[in-house]
Amino acid sequence: MSLEVKNLKKIYQKRFTTRPPLTAVDDISFQIRPGEIYSLLGPNGAGKSTTIKMIAGLVLPTSGEIHIAGKKGSSPSYQKLSAILEGTRNVYWRLTPLENLHYFANLRGVPSSRVKERAPMLLEELNIDAKKKNQSQHLSRGMLQKLALAAALITDPEVLLLDEPTLGLDVESGRRIKDMILRMARDEGRTILLTTHQMDLVEEVSDRVGIINHGKLIQEGTLPELRAVFKSHIYRLRIKGEISWEESWQNRGLRLIQKQNDVQLYELDLKDSVGVSDLLAYLAQKQKQDSELEILSCHRVTDELEEIFLRVLRPEQDQK
Repeated sequence: MSLEVKNLKKIYQKRFTTRPPLTAVDDISFQIRPGEIYSLLGPNGAGKSTTIKMIAGLVLPTSGEIHIAGKKGSSPSYQKLSAILEGTRNVYWRLTPLENLHYFANLRGVPSSRVKERAPMLLEELNIDAKKKNQSQHLSRGMLQKLALAAALITDPEVLLLDEPTLGLDVESGRRIKDMILRMARDEGRTILLTTHQMDLVEEVSDRVGIINHGKLIQEGTLPELRAVFKSHIYRLRIKGEISWEESWQNRGLRLIQKQNDVQLYELDLKDSVGVSDLLAYLAQKQKQDSELEILSCHRVTDELEEIFLRVLRPEQDQK
């Protein structure tokens, strides 16, 4: 395995306070093979960035093990890893893009001849070659994000950690980054750990997906596996007007998920076509009793990743 995480845990002890310790990451384990793209998804504060920082060696784990390219995390193994961290300065602002690439390559001992050959190619591929002699502090957020990726790639890493790599990019730049991610994994055999809130990006590039919440990895699998597990039998019903429901519908998981003025949005679990027929017959009966009751829409929830993600998180939210 190019990247293996075993029982990783991070607990922040709170000093000078009576508050209990905060468990940011709670016993996470996963493996990523060479040439594989693994997307780690979760809401804000779920533990994604803390996990990436521990893998990158920036945060010390409370317990657990990290293996990079078959070796336990150490200075030699970290030479095979590069990272882009969301919300941080990944490059030096007083240096130009070209100087940044030379600087980061020199830190890793990359031969200068290799840097002179590779740096212009990266800057051109990411469409920042026109700004290569400008101080980085004058670049746009999108340009800085692309420069951070170039700085990560100049060392030719085996393992790449990408925390929100397309954040702040326009559509064209985002597409360029997506194509690069695919090529780095498929053609160059790099191992990529990706975090993002862009579900379309995850669906386009990911081999496997892990969903994390409250520091725990609560679901993992390929997209087809997740779709099979969470095959949607969920229907959403939008009604205008008041309606009373029999208890049998409550037993089918009927729940009001949104109400705005006199329009209500319900969600319920219908396992088969008989359930749908029962629902339509029940609604027709209710409309006969109340002529002002309107059925605005009734449709099955799709098996898109965003819906799967929300359904994975919903049981935990319902328990609160």
